[in-house]
Amino acid sequence: MTRTTGPARVLGGWLVLGAILTGVVAAGIVLKRPFRISDPGDLHVAYAVLGCWLAVHLVLGIVVVADASRLTRQRDLDALQRAANFVKLVSVPFFLLNFVALAGAVVVQGADDLDRLGLDGFVLAVLFVVLTYLAFLPTSAYGVGCLAVLRKNDAAGPVFFGVNLTLQFLFVVDVLGTIVVVETARHFLGVAREPGRVSRNLLTGVLAVGSGLATVWLLFVAVIYLWNPPGTFFAAGVFWLALVPPAEFVLLVVLPVVPLIAFRTAVRQFLAGDLEALRRSARTVKLVMIPLFVQNFVLSAVLVLGLTLLPIVVTRGAIIFFGGPGGIAFVAAFTSAGLVPTVIGTYLMLLPTSIFGIACLALMIRRRAVSPRYGVVNTVLHLVFVADIVSALAVFSGGRAAATVPSRV
Repeated sequence: MTRTTGPARVLGGWLVLGAILTGVVAAGIVLKRPFRISDPGDLHVAYAVLGCWLAVHLVLGIVVVADASRLTRQRDLDALQRAANFVKLVSVPFFLLNFVALAGAVVVQGADDLDRLGLDGFVLAVLFVVLTYLAFLPTSAYGVGCLAVLRKNDAAGPVFFGVNLTLQFLFVVDVLGTIVVVETARHFLGVAREPGRVSRNLLTGVLAVGSGLATVWLLFVAVIYLWNPPGTFFAAGVFWLALVPPAEFVLLVVLPVVPLIAFRTAVRQFLAGDLEALRRSARTVKLVMIPLFVQNFVLSAVLVLGLTLLPIVVTRGAIIFFGGPGGIAFVAAFTSAGLVPTVIGTYLMLLPTSIFGIACLALMIRRRAVSPRYGVVNTVLHLVFVADIVSALAVFSGGRAAATVPSRV
């Protein structure tokens, strides 16, 4: 059995070290320990350490690119897919912590330059994006090699090759593209694994727990609203269970382990042609998530309403009656401060719940069980609030005949 190559393992270890270093910087920002990021001396030390790490990383990157080129020339697809899978997944913690650490450093730098509207922070942000991209490029070397070998073996069509090659050079979606390429390579090599029970049901389980607690919260709110019972039990329940949507946001967006497992599972089921499993998972996930998103909507509405009323209450309505257009704009700014983050956050939570549905629609199009137009329309609906549930129930509740599966991707 082919093992992950030495350069890939070294790069993976170096990325782990990078994650630890950036985690220390992030701790300095959030916890102000083990150093204070606001202290110029500490900040310069952090820059020096990360700069040295990046310099060594770029040298390792050259070695990795050479290794990937060698494997590509040899058409060693098994070694390439193992290395691509290892390096890309190991890089995820580093880039998550890197974003937190560097974003915090930019804010600190910008706050120290308010007299020039934070120009130093903006320049630093551009510099960090460039340096992060340089650190990012070596992690895609093996994925590009996989694509090249798949194309040479006529196992990938030009559209698949072009789209996934582009994804290899873009932040965030590169991980999804690598999973697709790796699973396609494994399917071609005949070493693809069938998804286990845990991976098939993990996303559903996480949503089910959140929705179960959300249902209890909604019942508590109804009891308080209708009967106003004495005591603190229901009030405490409403307070603590209000943390469910933020916790689910962490699990589904901030720490993307569950979505990545669900995505890999969906890709495996797609390549295996398991239409029934995809249909069942897509329908179940959309039904299970409803109470959680209802609770999230209620909490978001309360937050937005509270921020909207805040300047009105503080000024006792004077900002509306005497402030004119400027006063209305000021209130609207408070509304936006609540509305924009909640909509974005909720939408990011929605995306993982559509993984199985989109994969199922893609397989239905591939088997000619539905027309391309029908599949595309419902794919778009899967990315729209409420419409995603309606689409899932309409498409996945009944059986559809499957046609032959093309041999090419």
